[in-house]
Amino acid sequence: MTSKASTNLAAEQLDDRLSPSATVLNLASKGAEVSGYGFVARQVDAQPTGTGYIQSFVRLQGAAPGGGSEQGYNTTARPLQFDENSSPQFTRGIALGQVPLVNVNGTLYREFLLDINQKSSSPLLSVDKVQVFLAGQSNLTGYNASAKTLAGMGAAFDLDAQSDVSLKLDARLNNGSGSGDMTLLIPEANFAGADPNSFLYLYSQMGTTAGATANGGFEEWAVRSTPSATVPPPVATSGLSGFVFVDKNGDGHFNGDDVAIQGAQVQLQGVDEAGQNVVLLATTDENGFYHFDDLRAGLYTLQEMQPAGFDDGQDYLGSINGQAAGSVDPARNDYFFDIHLGADQKGTEYNFTELFSE
Repeated sequence: MTSKASTNLAAEQLDDRLSPSATVLNLASKGAEVSGYGFVARQVDAQPTGTGYIQSFVRLQGAAPGGGSEQGYNTTARPLQFDENSSPQFTRGIALGQVPLVNVNGTLYREFLLDINQKSSSPLLSVDKVQVFLAGQSNLTGYNASAKTLAGMGAAFDLDAQSDVSLKLDARLNNGSGSGDMTLLIPEANFAGADPNSFLYLYSQMGTTAGATANGGFEEWAVRSTPSATVPPPVATSGLSGFVFVDKNGDGHFNGDDVAIQGAQVQLQGVDEAGQNVVLLATTDENGFYHFDDLRAGLYTLQEMQPAGFDDGQDYLGSINGQAAGSVDPARNDYFFDIHLGADQKGTEYNFTELFSE
């Protein structure tokens, strides 16, 4: 487990916490950052507010007069289950593809923004639970705290997956509501293969730490809107391509008696050099060939959707300018990641092979 030493991030064990075994990660100083627990969390400076800058999707407003805990999640269902604000302006559905992708040292993350509000006399607040779920509809309800499920579904992300942790924030570091206090970066790998049109649910619980209970205003999760470019974007001259086929001779290349698979779908996701999120879908032609053209330089992933009627075969990493480019996760089928594509470069032979079903 690691943390950014320059921001004095020693983890604390608090004897008076309601769950004393949990580790409290300190984000109560300017620029503080923690990582190494399966996520990255950062204290952030105030963000611009108003329409066009951030888009809130769940607001919690259940603090007890003397301080306490609050919890809830976003949904279009009504009535709401916990402490959520019932206005559809503040508690609503959101799609996975609406959550910005950011590139941190070559790894893609989904970025969530948290804004907190506390009394100036008691400004600390703990973030104790965060779970993220994906579903095909926006109106799910029925969160089960003991099972950590929503409508019976398991989470794609859990703040406590690697260790029982809480995050400690200080509302004094940013003034006013709507300005933002923390970003939570969740690895894109947690959502690998998910449809970007899937609805995303974020459940959180805050204020269960003594001395850091919720005591005023509201807490709000939001996503940052991608600003319009103020300069012409880089020219899109790059591409990625490959084949989906039954590899009868086992050499990883489409040739000889190999059988092309038409109609297979391959999804590209990533962030280009202009900072834009990219999500594209290609379908193989009669030769099993798929291609993504007119790409800008950037960091990309490729994910094949398993075609019906076939069993999964081996995947073969392609190359850019004759050099292997990207990575294969042996624990994840049909998935290439960390493809660093430069300007005016063509990545080829990112091949997915299948087997005839018996």
